[in-house]
Amino acid sequence: MRTARLKPKTATTYHVMSRTLESRFILGNSEKDYLSDLMRKLEGFSSCQVRTFAFMDNHFHILLHVPEVQPVDDDEVKWRVRMLYGKEKYDQFEKQWQAWIEQGQESRIKEQLDAYRARMYDLSEFMKTFKQRFTVFYNANSKHEGPAWWGRYKSVLIEESTDALQPVAAYIDLNPVRAGKANDPKDYRWSGYGEAVANIRESRKNLCKLFVDRDISEDQVLSEYRKILYLQGEVQTNPLTGVVTKAGLSSAAVQKVVENDGKLSLCEVLRCKVRYFSDGGVIGSADFVKEVLQNHKNLFCSQQRCGGPQPMKYSDWGDLCVAKKLHKTIVSSV
Repeated sequence: MRTARLKPKTATTYHVMSRTLESRFILGNSEKDYLSDLMRKLEGFSSCQVRTFAFMDNHFHILLHVPEVQPVDDDEVKWRVRMLYGKEKYDQFEKQWQAWIEQGQESRIKEQLDAYRARMYDLSEFMKTFKQRFTVFYNANSKHEGPAWWGRYKSVLIEESTDALQPVAAYIDLNPVRAGKANDPKDYRWSGYGEAVANIRESRKNLCKLFVDRDISEDQVLSEYRKILYLQGEVQTNPLTGVVTKAGLSSAAVQKVVENDGKLSLCEVLRCKVRYFSDGGVIGSADFVKEVLQNHKNLFCSQQRCGGPQPMKYSDWGDLCVAKKLHKTIVSSV
């Protein structure tokens, strides 16, 4: 007999997990890309929010926030249906709706829209669509037939608090490190933290929501969350034998991140995309940048001239400054 899902009426967050059939390693790059795209479409359709996630070779983890149910009018339902299924499929829906109108069966349109509305703000419906649509995709692109997943998904109800959310999120984002897929969690592209470092703004915004008791910016969250990841992800060894009992990040790497207050080291930053080097205008000491701004006023807007030299952030750049104040994300992994 199936155990009923815990579904409080209030806004809730769940850690959901599912494994492929017989734990087969079927989730390659293209499959993970499809899961990422589908997950984002389902977010928009259902209003559920992915706080973070990790797609591995034979399983996945998602930290999913399900808000309280809100009214959704018919036009909004139609827009969400189009976002989930695409224009071609939506055009078919519209033709069917028009046929029902001509036949005097407008009530059938309402019934269909109500059915879609009932699939929103719901954990089970999110996961059902997520797993079923991937199975169709996988079977269509391989010789496999039947289910792609092993049984039901697992779910754990998480308290909506910083103390509860952050360890669970870190556990999810550290999966690639524990599995040997990445030496640094920022380098794994199919994860919430990896996407956040790669300048996916939605992922950064969702990481901010792990800090329930703090008003934290999208730029601050990267360093703060990085410290949490490294402190929780440190390798564990048997104190007597020195044998590794749990794979993870080296003690030296953890200490380095903590000492650097969660900021990327200069070496790490230089392996990323740094917009200072492409959009900064001028790079050098404060005096050098100030002199260039004064001598070439016609090449810089008044706001840049008034602002003066801008100290470079997100790593230890010494006394380096740039001429232009960048408003978009400065450092990203791609």
